[in-house]
Amino acid sequence: MPEIFSTINYEYKKPLNFDEAILEFDIFKNLGIETCKKPEIKIVKNVRISTNSVAFNYFHIFKETCIGNNYEQYQKGFKFFLKFIFPKFNFSKKRFLLITDEWTSNYYHWHMFALVRLLALKEKNLIENSLLFLPTKYQKYKFALASLEKLGVKKDQIVFLRRKSNIKVKELPLVSNYQQHPIAFNQLRKALTKDIKETNFDFGDKVYISREGQVLRFVKNENEVVQLLEKYGFKKILADKFFYDEQISICSKIKYLVSPHGAGLTNLLFMAQDSFVLEMAAKPYYFKPVTDYYKLASMLNINYLYQECEMGEGSQVMDFHHASLVVDLQKLEKNIQIMLGYGK
Repeated sequence: MPEIFSTINYEYKKPLNFDEAILEFDIFKNLGIETCKKPEIKIVKNVRISTNSVAFNYFHIFKETCIGNNYEQYQKGFKFFLKFIFPKFNFSKKRFLLITDEWTSNYYHWHMFALVRLLALKEKNLIENSLLFLPTKYQKYKFALASLEKLGVKKDQIVFLRRKSNIKVKELPLVSNYQQHPIAFNQLRKALTKDIKETNFDFGDKVYISREGQVLRFVKNENEVVQLLEKYGFKKILADKFFYDEQISICSKIKYLVSPHGAGLTNLLFMAQDSFVLEMAAKPYYFKPVTDYYKLASMLNINYLYQECEMGEGSQVMDFHHASLVVDLQKLEKNIQIMLGYGK
C-alpha cells in the first residue's frame, strides 16, 4: 500500500459538463494543480481536552484543535479557561486520540476530517494501546460509531465526555497541517466499503438523493424534478432514513447520482471509480459556492457535473448555502443526457 500521506501535487479534473463560456463554471477555472501536503503529528503531554474538542494546557490553547477564528475568541479573557479549569476526569496515565472538532458532528466533516485524521494516526500505529475521546453527543450518531469500528477502533477504546466537562490525559498526538488528499480518500473508501452487508433495498444504479423535509437547500420544484428523473430511470431516496451500513450498500451500487448540495452527497465516498455525480447548488450572489464535493469526486476518480440553480422564493438573497433551490428542468435534462451519454 502506498504511503497514505506523502506530499503530492494533484491536478483536478474539470466537470464533465464544463463550459468556460458559461459564467456558472467560473468557480472551476482556477482549480488546477494543488499541493496535497502530508499532515504533521506532534505529541503533547499532560493536556486537557474540553467537551468541545479543544485541547489546552494551563492557559495555552492548541490552535490546531480550533476551527476558524474560535482560537482568537477563546484566547481573549479567561472565560474558556474558567469553564474548564478543573478536570472532571483524570486519565493522566493514558494516551488519548483526538480526531473531532466543533464541526465534525456533521456527516460530511466527520468523514472528511475526523476519519482522515484517524487514518493519519493509524498510519503511525497510534490507535493500538490508545483511548479515543468523543463528546457524549456522538453516542447518538450511529454513522460515527459504525465507521470507527470499520477503521479498527474498538468500543472499549472510546471514552465519552459529557457536556461542559473536560478530561486530563497523559499524552495526545495532534494532527495538523491537514488538507484533502486523494490517496487518503481512496483508502477511506476502501476501508468503509470492505465487507459490505447486503440489504433488502435495491434502488438500482440511478439514484436521486432528496433533501425533502430539510429547512436548507431543499428543491422547491422537486415534484417536477423527480418526474423528469424518473423518465430516465432514477429513483428518489432520503439518505438519512437508512442505517449507515444500508447507505453504504445502496450507494456502492450507484453509477449515476443526482443531489442538491448537502450532506447526502458525502455518500459519493462509497461509489465506485468512473461513476457519475451531478451536484445542484443555489446561484451565488456575493459568496461563491463551495467546491468540496467537486474536489472529493475528482480525487475519487468519479465523473462530476455541476448545475447552478435559482434561489427559491423567500431565501436569503446573499446566502446560497442556506437557500432553497429552483431547478431549471431543461438544463437538468441536458445534464442528465450528458451524464448517461458518457456512461454508455
